[in-house]
Amino acid sequence: MAITSFVSFLLSLLLILVQAKGRNVSTCPKSFSCGDFTDLSFPFSLSTQPDCGMMSMSGCDAKPYPRIQLVPGGEWYYALDMHNSSVWLRDPKLQTTLMQHNCQAFNKNFSLPNSHFMSFHMVNIHSFFKCISTSYNARNITHKKNNHFVGYNIYNGCEGFNIYYNLSKGADNLPTNCSLIRLPIHSSHGDLFDVLGPEFLAEWKLSDECNECHDGGGQCQTDKTNKFSCHKDAKTPTSTTDQRKETTGRNMVGLIVGTGSKICLIAAMYSYYRIFMHII
Repeated sequence: MAITSFVSFLLSLLLILVQAKGRNVSTCPKSFSCGDFTDLSFPFSLSTQPDCGMMSMSGCDAKPYPRIQLVPGGEWYYALDMHNSSVWLRDPKLQTTLMQHNCQAFNKNFSLPNSHFMSFHMVNIHSFFKCISTSYNARNITHKKNNHFVGYNIYNGCEGFNIYYNLSKGADNLPTNCSLIRLPIHSSHGDLFDVLGPEFLAEWKLSDECNECHDGGGQCQTDKTNKFSCHKDAKTPTSTTDQRKETTGRNMVGLIVGTGSKICLIAAMYSYYRIFMHII
């Protein structure tokens, strides 16, 4: 009786292990929650499952906001609010430099690369001209730039360069020794550091190719060369690491089952031996 109970327990344990292995297969959730945002789905994904989407989210338990990465390898921003195909973001690094009136704020340049299946548009981003100022022939150079930027505001509070901007105009011809930078704005009045802000609205649009893939139950992905890939079997390992994990899992279960079978065989032989000796 004891042997029978032991064998039953062992078989039950093996069944639990096999089921647990099946549950460990990596799958992409239809939706998930992160911070105060619920029912998030493609193109969002958790940073622990980057293959399930194109915009990764992390720090879901952090306060006050979770973080989001719009493009792989890009900057991480705080996600403030979401609506349909847009999200309000905050750049914490820019926020710090603006609060400190630090000229390193003008080393930033906001742009998002468009891919074959997803395009971005940043709404409250404006163009500024960052022009090098030198002591050599400075008066003549400044005079030429001032003539070029007639009607523009100028900020000359930074060492080595000046900032020219006109909030009612877009980008113009780029003069010599000037570069174009794009920064978010939140006001049209006051000092330049009052005009600038750390928050911006990012909108995105999926391509028809990606929409068709997603509507067909697939996942729009990119490979290492940034080429489009429609992944339609979420349970299939999507990387060499996943394949190694699944292979290791299969080997482990096989080892457990094989060992368990041997134990069961030994237990059965022992039980038969006791019965045989009892008869004798």
